[in-house]
Amino acid sequence: MKVLLAPGGLWPEPAGVPLAGSGPGLAPGHVASCLARGWREVRPHDSLTLLPMADGGPGSAQVIAPEQVASREVIQGRGPLGQVREVDLVRLLPKPTPFGNRRRGEASTWFLDAARLLALPADPDEAAQEALEGNTSGLGGVIGAALSRTGPLDTLLVGLSRSAVHDGGLGVMDALGGLRVAKDLLSRRSLGLVLADDIALGGMNGAGAALTSITSISPELAQELDRRACSRAMEVVSAAHGLDPGAVGPRRSLPVVSALDDVGPSASEHASNSAGNARLSASSWGTGAGGGSALVLRALGAWVRPGARAMAEILALSDAVRGQDLVVAAWGELYDVLADGVVGVVGQQAASQALPCIVVCGRCAVSRGELAAAGVTTAYGLQEAHATEPWDATDSHRLESRLTDLGTRLARTWSR
Repeated sequence: MKVLLAPGGLWPEPAGVPLAGSGPGLAPGHVASCLARGWREVRPHDSLTLLPMADGGPGSAQVIAPEQVASREVIQGRGPLGQVREVDLVRLLPKPTPFGNRRRGEASTWFLDAARLLALPADPDEAAQEALEGNTSGLGGVIGAALSRTGPLDTLLVGLSRSAVHDGGLGVMDALGGLRVAKDLLSRRSLGLVLADDIALGGMNGAGAALTSITSISPELAQELDRRACSRAMEVVSAAHGLDPGAVGPRRSLPVVSALDDVGPSASEHASNSAGNARLSASSWGTGAGGGSALVLRALGAWVRPGARAMAEILALSDAVRGQDLVVAAWGELYDVLADGVVGVVGQQAASQALPCIVVCGRCAVSRGELAAAGVTTAYGLQEAHATEPWDATDSHRLESRLTDLGTRLARTWSR
């Protein structure tokens, strides 16, 4: 039997925000290895393909296989409070031609794991400090450093996710040289934002309103921070539009990730308001990523893509699905199945090949009907429906052991 293991990470999700790398849990590669180990214990002759998945959040660069990488380096940057953090910059090999060789001299695609710089802390008090005192200047610094390493015809993909810092992205713009310099730079370069979170910056369901769920600050203080962030960010949007109305950085035909319009069935809404500034506002899709950095960078000329879809293209998920008998996805906590999330993207690819897809998660609160609509046959949770102890209330070794046991159970149930 041929089985594709395409799991995301298993991370706890307070208020629906994955604590990728910041708390207890397992990265996608570890999840895939544990499931494979358990499966092989009872079905050693099955053919397993391991394809860890990511969505542009912290650590996404780690799932890119060595055979897809032309170069990889670590860039040091500053976190929201000035702490030194490291982010990966990966230059991807171009996809082979139909004849099997790779084109020489063509433009390159790069991926910057910038979400690690602003990763949401597990401690609500630490997150509150970042919201109150932090800024995004370190993000602008690593983007500038990455752009200095790329060629003028290359494309730089920047992974971003939810953060506690909430400065409206002003730190990013300042670190890139201010409004005019940053606008001129991005108008001449192809900078794509790979977003793990689709939350808007402002509004009743925006990133600012959600600060009370991921930090320890009061609703009144969160409202004031949000008002200030939205006001500042929209001033940048207006000023950038005044400098060059309707301008946006080049979106080229990319050697690894295709143009924005090809992103997938749910992308038309995102594409329609990401190609310029005319319709860009604090309530636009995905503008809350990186504390509002996504909004400011789009105003300066960046374009945007749903993270799981972009990573699926980088990792060639559609090619990996072909010829399989079963697809296995995984995610930390499943409260709904987002079309642009890891489980939704993997499920859609499995469904396109009429393959069963099962999902492993720490906790699943999704109905069978919703799973089926997303192309998922069934779900296996580490936490029982009425359990009093959360699935992540253990150390990583115990979690690995439980996943290995679950891999064995899956093999006995599904292998033929």
